[in-house]
Amino acid sequence: MLASELELNEISEESSSRPDKKLEEPRRKKMLAILRALRDAGGPMGGVKLAEALALSGKEMSQRTIRYYLNITDELGFTELVGKRSGRRLTELGLEELDSSFATDRIRSISSHVDSLIFDMSFRLRSCQGTVAVNISSIPAGRLSQAGRAMAEIYAAGLAMGQRLYVGQPGERIGRYAAQKDEVPLVTVCSMSVNGVFLSHGINVSNRFGGLLQFSQGEPRRFTHLINYDCTTLDPLEIFIKGQMTSVSKVARSGDGIVGASFREIPAPAAPRARRLSQKIISAGLAGVIVVGQPGRQLMEVPVPPGRVGVVVLGGLNPLAAAEECGVPTLNRAMSARFPFELLKPYAEALTF
Repeated sequence: MLASELELNEISEESSSRPDKKLEEPRRKKMLAILRALRDAGGPMGGVKLAEALALSGKEMSQRTIRYYLNITDELGFTELVGKRSGRRLTELGLEELDSSFATDRIRSISSHVDSLIFDMSFRLRSCQGTVAVNISSIPAGRLSQAGRAMAEIYAAGLAMGQRLYVGQPGERIGRYAAQKDEVPLVTVCSMSVNGVFLSHGINVSNRFGGLLQFSQGEPRRFTHLINYDCTTLDPLEIFIKGQMTSVSKVARSGDGIVGASFREIPAPAAPRARRLSQKIISAGLAGVIVVGQPGRQLMEVPVPPGRVGVVVLGGLNPLAAAEECGVPTLNRAMSARFPFELLKPYAEALTF
């Protein structure tokens, strides 16, 4: 079947200049959209699947246009052909290109990525099975025992997202991320999993801030720093960890200090159901401390508008923050992927070396 006149014009216009890395803004956005789709797929995709994935994200492209841009990304080394049936996959250079893309594009990408991550979760409280949103981190293999002791302390104190994690083998690939041969990958539950459970029970959650939560005498008191999710290209806790602004281990030992947490909002009528769900989520071993506020009242000194209720959830990267605090370097990728909850191990088992 012949392509439509519109498609032919589009290809003609886009192929009128020689492909290079300095594409005009509209063409660059299309290329980045294709790279993001390949990244989020976690594996190779052909033209048909790419077109479907792009359509789901609100970006309609014909297969002819997709093939044109894939030729460009191949030439630039951003993608590589795996096979005619399998399609193309993203290369490390392609990941670097996405990481260096325009900040405003990345903010929109993070927002849509989080929405997709939550919507596609399959975890169910009754069976405690299904996929949850996770963070993927890596640490030097030679420092695993040291990091494990620090992390176990945080899990034991209830300052992590739940009681489970996955510790991989050096060099293991998890999703689209591959650890180096001298690195160990770790999978921790992302706090966005709470959003996914709430959504599956009819509660829509608005992500407001990631921040630092001050504890005093073992109780959460107030946020000392906040970063709006709509104004950052990184997960706030990643920033705070690398800025050495946490004292999670101190909280675990003395009850006083600073931990990573996030602030969300839900509709006021959903508050009673959210409180009941929070207890079930904690009992399932999926989450740590969850505080559901009162309608229109500030929570942890954060204002809440009328008709809304604040929700505070502990950060999933708090165990990695503890590792950094004891001198173990970490590489953290928050909100990275979905991972089967049943493959996560209790921390006492996973962190025994």
